Amino acid sequence: MTNLYDVTLRDGNHALRHQLTSKFVTAYCEKADEAGLYAVEVGHGNGLGASSFLIGKSAEPDFNLLEAARDNLKKTKLAVHTIPGIATISKDIIPALDCGVDIFRVATHCTEANVAEKHIEFLAMKRVVVHGVLMMSHMNSINGLIDQATLMKKYGASAIILMDSAGYFTPREVKIRVDAIKNSVDTEVGFHAHNNLGVAIANAFEAILAGASIIDGASMGLGAGAGNAQLENIVSNGLKSSLFNSNLKHFLELSELTEKAYPENLPRITASSIQSGMAGVFSGFAPHVKAISEELGIESTDLWDEIGKRKLVAGQESMIREVAQDLMNL
Repeated sequence: MTNLYDVTLRDGNHALRHQLTSKFVTAYCEKADEAGLYAVEVGHGNGLGASSFLIGKSAEPDFNLLEAARDNLKKTKLAVHTIPGIATISKDIIPALDCGVDIFRVATHCTEANVAEKHIEFLAMKRVVVHGVLMMSHMNSINGLIDQATLMKKYGASAIILMDSAGYFTPREVKIRVDAIKNSVDTEVGFHAHNNLGVAIANAFEAILAGASIIDGASMGLGAGAGNAQLENIVSNGLKSSLFNSNLKHFLELSELTEKAYPENLPRITASSIQSGMAGVFSGFAPHVKAISEELGIESTDLWDEIGKRKLVAGQESMIREVAQDLMNL
């Protein structure tokens, strides 16, 4: 069985510059609860506690959004994304537990699972569902991913989610990695696709066929950069392939709601998103790369490539200017 995990109200917040409102969360969750989704993830694009001038200030506090979602999700689980070092147990996780969050995703860079130990162990003791998330998963070898997934399983994660945060993978690369985790670690496996190179839906389906039981998607693909795998297209293709028995009508209603509310923010594949995908860089850097490239008069492709070589990850936005200045001095 494949569980559909909706990231519209979290990853989609990147596309909204973190200006998501509790009013929209309420309207979305009312409809999402009828769609048969496994879970809806809610919050700042970078997860609990991430609102800041560097990463992006939220329009409303995390817990306004969570309370709006909790009030309207009766059958569908409420989920959050947390990054150790941004989200703390006392300030963010305990209040989220009190708010009734059902699923906590604890995310780290794909080589740094050890920093999630305290968060995952704490949540596992609370007997809530905990997913270990390996972000930017193209930046580690297959054996390295297995090692990191094994650590997260040891800490108490019941599922390992591979995030193609830069939209870098081809379908074959997804299959190999999902197969490897499935055959080596006794957990569920999930996959989170981005559409930088136009293959998010193909990658999501390759993950399903390889045995992934949790697949992320967003209405209208709303997400960072070129966006996520489009939820309604996952469902429609799944129906044609007899992989799902969902009612497409509910997902199209979510799509229409998102399109009408945020017509100017819907993601699309651009030169910038292709450059970031080819460089293997988080596409949420796009506004920074565009602004700094124009200001300093350097080619954006060169800046994307250099960021990729230096392996910058989300949260290191302040270093983009430094990289650009180094390029000017070459």
